[in-house]
Amino acid sequence: MKTILVATDLSARSDRAVLRAAHLAETVGASLRILHVIDDEVPAAFLQTRSEAAEQVLAAMVADHEGLSALAPTIHVEVGHLDKLLPKIVAQQDVDLVVVGSHRNRGFGELLGAPTLSRLLRGLDVPVLVSVARPEVAYEAVSVGWDDSDGAEAVAQIARRMAPTAEITLVHAWQEVLASAPYAFETGGLIPKETQQRLQSDVQRAAVRLAGEGLPFAALVAMGPPGHVLRTRAEGGQADLIAVGRHARSGLARLILGATAEDLALSAPCDVLIASPS
Repeated sequence: MKTILVATDLSARSDRAVLRAAHLAETVGASLRILHVIDDEVPAAFLQTRSEAAEQVLAAMVADHEGLSALAPTIHVEVGHLDKLLPKIVAQQDVDLVVVGSHRNRGFGELLGAPTLSRLLRGLDVPVLVSVARPEVAYEAVSVGWDDSDGAEAVAQIARRMAPTAEITLVHAWQEVLASAPYAFETGGLIPKETQQRLQSDVQRAAVRLAGEGLPFAALVAMGPPGHVLRTRAEGGQADLIAVGRHARSGLARLILGATAEDLALSAPCDVLIASPS
């Protein structure tokens, strides 16, 4: 991971994203780029003033924060729409990770921001980190949504690089397609013993393979939809980072799996990392 780009709208939530990106850049030894996009619907007479003001704000933020200043990040101020510009900038600058702030828990007004985040997630092929937590604290517990896919393996490996000392758990969420009790997972529904043993063995083998000679990965099989299981772990303090893979699939499977990743990015109570197969 050589280049991290963080997009900021100069709000407090974006400040957290910038500081998280700086922490990660220091951890993995990457360069840092900070991007602010001014809406092109702003009257032309104000664009120059707005651009200069944004550059000054970001330069002051960098100067006032020792960790940021040490990284000497590159500041970019562009005009346009973030969801359209960002994929082009990512490709042009060989960005390896994009960090963005969250639109969560801000009331009705912030709901207007959710579609922008969804479009960003759909338009980017590189890993995306949605940041909401305290940026100065290293990740301690990572839950990886595990389904034995290339996407899950890719995001697990990225999570290890981002959180080299964290406890990482591969979480396989099991749910019957046609369940006789639709809400059984909320009341402690049971996985057939033979199925649980087989799945646990499969996930454990994956954990050993991913660990190699490094820190071990834990393995867990749980009952319920993936989004529900992973969100519950975060709500219970068992994860401060959720990592999920995107899938090179088509049709209904891609729709369901993509919706799970987007839903977690918009609503999980911790940071969420989303990555495609490498």
